[in-house]
Amino acid sequence: MVEKLTVRGGLIADLVVLGLLVGSLLASGCIWLLGDWEQYGWWLRLTLRIIWGCWIVVFLATMLTKVTIFGWSFRRYFRWNDKSQPPPQIPRPTRAPWSKSGLASFSFTVSLVALTGIIALASIVMWILKDVVGDWIFWLVIGILGSVWWIAAITLVLVRITLFGLHKRKIQQLLQESAQTEQSAEPVNTTSQG
Repeated sequence: MVEKLTVRGGLIADLVVLGLLVGSLLASGCIWLLGDWEQYGWWLRLTLRIIWGCWIVVFLATMLTKVTIFGWSFRRYFRWNDKSQPPPQIPRPTRAPWSKSGLASFSFTVSLVALTGIIALASIVMWILKDVVGDWIFWLVIGILGSVWWIAAITLVLVRITLFGLHKRKIQQLLQESAQTEQSAEPVNTTSQG
């Protein structure tokens, strides 16, 4: 039931994005054909950038939301941390090789998606205002935004790798300690056979 609602919700979101695309195309066509470009060219270009900037924001928001949902469902799809038999409704479950908390996974996914969304939104606003701020300022800000995204994304990935490595080492230590405890708990056979 939940999967049907998820598919239906995704379909509705896709239809909204498609409807807004059609509306943006129609509005752009009307502006191009009916607009007085000689007198109001600057304002008409700004209007077109606003229309397409808004559509790109809606499109990116939809796609980034789908990436977040996929990131969460991907973990659920492949991981089974419990030692009992996996539930039959989970396809292709495997046991996780180390403790990987859902909170950490989801936090990193949301952080990367939010970072990408914020940088994309700022870039779109700069693109809309390109005629106002000028080309030099526009490209300077876009370069700064791209650099910030790149550094922040690499930092998030390195932190994620470090945390998961720490979790893996901790689980390996616990497994080694439990193996040593089991070996020391086994009774030693001291009788000799003759």
